[in-house]
Amino acid sequence: MNRMVGFSLLSPVGRVVGAARVPAAVLVLLASVVLGGCQSQEVKLRDQGLMLYNQNHYNAALDKFNAALKSDPSEPRANYYAGAAAYKLGKYDLAAMYYRVAATRDPNYGHVQTDLARALIKAGKPNEAMNLLESRANYTQSPVDRLRVARFYVRLGDLDDARTSYEKAVQLAPTNVPLLLEAAHFFDRIGQKDHAAQLYKQVYRVAPQTPGLVEDMQRDGAVISDALPPQQ
Repeated sequence: MNRMVGFSLLSPVGRVVGAARVPAAVLVLLASVVLGGCQSQEVKLRDQGLMLYNQNHYNAALDKFNAALKSDPSEPRANYYAGAAAYKLGKYDLAAMYYRVAATRDPNYGHVQTDLARALIKAGKPNEAMNLLESRANYTQSPVDRLRVARFYVRLGDLDDARTSYEKAVQLAPTNVPLLLEAAHFFDRIGQKDHAAQLYKQVYRVAPQTPGLVEDMQRDGAVISDALPPQQ
């Protein structure tokens, strides 16, 4: 493909014309056409792979995704899809490899951070999974990333680290009602009713009409009047 653009074009009479004599605009146009054709082929292969994936033909889907990756091995979408196919096949180390490439190229693509952690845990590498999630949460200081860390600790049964991560998430987003409620429910489940009650009060100050909130507060002994802001 590059030989055609980089070296020569054939004249109408069959004589080879050196690339230096071809107008630059023509070379740019030809290059864009050739590259566009490659990109279209990649998209076609990805789409074929997705169709096979949705039909539960995971081996065939993985073959298509790998074919799509030949021209750009670090392309995030095809790597993400390949990771999903490998995961379905129970090839968790392979899935983690694809997900890692996708996450390196585009850390925000799809659910790649979550899926990479899931694959690593399935591959028997929970510490590596949590180190990656912790590192990202520390870097981004995002409540979403911190909440993901907490949820994975819960999944692994590490309630102490889960508690710490929920506390950090609340500090990052003290008015995020869904996050506050999730944290409160977690503290309820582990028997820390006082901590849960404080979080329910925090929710009440932000969104007092939240369905089920009053019942949650009453169950944990939180007094509604304590949640009201002081009179000016």
